[in-house]
Amino acid sequence: MPVAFTPSDETSSDDLYGVLPPVVLPMTPDGEVDSPSLQSLVSHLVAAGVHGLWANGATGEFYALDGELRAEVVRQCVKAAAGRVPVVAHVGDTSTRLAVRHAREAIAAGAAFVSVLPPYFVGFGQEELKRHYRSIARAVGGPVLAYHLPQFIPATLTIDSIVELTVEGVLCGAKDSGSNMVWFRQLQRRLRAAGVSLPCLTGGSSVADLGYLLGAAGSVSSTGNLTPGHLVRQYEAARAGEWALVLAMQEQSEDLIELLNPPGTSPGPGLTATVYKYVLARQGRIDCDLSAAPLTQLSTENRRHLDEHVLPAVDRLESPTGDRT
Repeated sequence: MPVAFTPSDETSSDDLYGVLPPVVLPMTPDGEVDSPSLQSLVSHLVAAGVHGLWANGATGEFYALDGELRAEVVRQCVKAAAGRVPVVAHVGDTSTRLAVRHAREAIAAGAAFVSVLPPYFVGFGQEELKRHYRSIARAVGGPVLAYHLPQFIPATLTIDSIVELTVEGVLCGAKDSGSNMVWFRQLQRRLRAAGVSLPCLTGGSSVADLGYLLGAAGSVSSTGNLTPGHLVRQYEAARAGEWALVLAMQEQSEDLIELLNPPGTSPGPGLTATVYKYVLARQGRIDCDLSAAPLTQLSTENRRHLDEHVLPAVDRLESPTGDRT
């Protein structure tokens, strides 16, 4: 039974393109949302030329926030963006009821779009997942984005389900954080075969170049918190068909990504948030590098590594000529 929603008068799926950093969540020393730091960071990202903001993603530690704080994060991002770029708010949770609540609150807080992870913890079937997305779209009066994160979700939407929901008008975009480019290619092919258009964004920082080559509308790379200018210039190079430059810039991003994992640490969302906050605090972008408990904070050795290797690398990439040398 098609839902047949259409985007709002103010925003449409045409606004889903380019670099949309999944915004890091600055916290105060007592673990509350640091609104002044969040607004400062968002203002810096917008000034660097990003095309949108992704609020309450994994990099933003949404899993550590209750509903009220999730809405507050969206509100602060929208306030700092001041209409210059759209804000996408992730609203996924463990049940339809909770996700609908987050979605309504995010729209009320000013989000242009909501993004939905499938319910986590329980492995639901495809009919249940499609019903979940339809319910959220109906609740907010418009289409939503599908958030594909298979490494952390027991059951996620299949390509067939994404195409079906797109045809119905339930989806206005998709973000793939699985970094499986075979899956991403197949999704693009199936959408074309069905004769429907769906802006698809890559989430993995290491596949932005491949995503653009395969038709991605943009990227939601966590490294955009640190090197927004670099990623914006890479997107512009892809739009211009300068593929050798796109690849060279991705290699520079890969050098940084390797450095972002201090010796003896294991990559993961928790480490990403902690490392990025430390770097941003050292740059003066945010006031405190605290991450949500029970996450372990960085050791003295980790901090020294970031000071000696990551901070200079970020400065080089954000230099106007740093990505062409």
